Amino acid sequence: MERRDFLKKVLWASGALGVGLTAPSSPKADQRKGVTLENEYRIDAYCHFSVMGVIEFLEKASNTYPHLFRSLFANTPTLINVDKRLALMDGCGIDLSILVPLPWLETMPSVHSNPKQCAEAARLFNDELAAIVHKRPDRFSGVALLPTTNPEIMITEFERAVHTLKLVGGFFVVGPTVKPPDHPDYEHLYRKAAELDVPLWIHPSRPPEYPDYAGEKISQYQVWQTLSWLLDSSTAMVRLVFSGVYERYPNLKLIIHHHGALVPLFAKRMQYGWEYFEQNTGKKQPTSISHPYINHFKKFYCDTATQGYEPLILKMAYNFFGPDRILFGSDGPMDSTGGKAFTMDAKMSVDDMGLSQQDRQKIFSRNILRLLKRSS
Repeated sequence: MERRDFLKKVLWASGALGVGLTAPSSPKADQRKGVTLENEYRIDAYCHFSVMGVIEFLEKASNTYPHLFRSLFANTPTLINVDKRLALMDGCGIDLSILVPLPWLETMPSVHSNPKQCAEAARLFNDELAAIVHKRPDRFSGVALLPTTNPEIMITEFERAVHTLKLVGGFFVVGPTVKPPDHPDYEHLYRKAAELDVPLWIHPSRPPEYPDYAGEKISQYQVWQTLSWLLDSSTAMVRLVFSGVYERYPNLKLIIHHHGALVPLFAKRMQYGWEYFEQNTGKKQPTSISHPYINHFKKFYCDTATQGYEPLILKMAYNFFGPDRILFGSDGPMDSTGGKAFTMDAKMSVDDMGLSQQDRQKIFSRNILRLLKRSS
């Protein structure tokens, strides 16, 4: 038996190949600041991939041309081309990418509100993503796009994606133009995710048409994306925590994007604010969760996507969430270099946090492997 076939059998037995993981073929070295890192396996747990087929479907189904994301997709080959994505990963030292969907179906309200069309769009995307993953399980795992129109189609597709397509979790969006994450419809999603024991990836979704001020028609200067997405993710975390979702589903695995958004930076401000207003107004927060409220936010998982070289921001996230709840994630390839800048900045930021080798390994691979119930 050839060595390669033997390794595959061993990895299947350990469960590693089930998420697209193969053993590093040779030691790796990172010469930045004289650090040598042997056999450091790197998993990008929050990066994006898509297919033009879903854009075409949304355009045709809504009779709206072009889709909001068409030009972004067409001008980012590493987002839609497998070979170019593999070249990017090889060039940046990424062994495995967990592919998170774009676009979200809420970008086309007429399609999203139609249960049949919404379900069809999700199936189309998930089938294509699964085909890509199954061709290269050594390099890719995939996250399912969920049709959140109503609980029935959402849960049906979620179960199909996990059981039949072998995708590793689900994806849904938050923001002021979609259902709040504590909406009753989502209770079905959280219950099913806990039952299936798979993570949910959360992404902000505020569109450019949502204005920054009343009386205006659109957001100016891209505030909707550069700043408001961080607010929207943080707001979703607040709604989820105070709704008691972690009390109802203690093993629920929620992955928040963009280094935990604003929460690690303003955790003390948030807690002081809740305490001050409760003390001086006599009005308690409408929640059954225990004090101090901020501690419940540490149950989220977050990625390392800072969209820049930001070791200090990541250190704040590390100090808040702890080493066991941070996942290496780049947000690639959504930058002007097709993903190289975001990926390398995220890597260098982790490198320069001054962590122990054990914590580095947790962030780069062990935490996400534990979430997915896999071993390396």
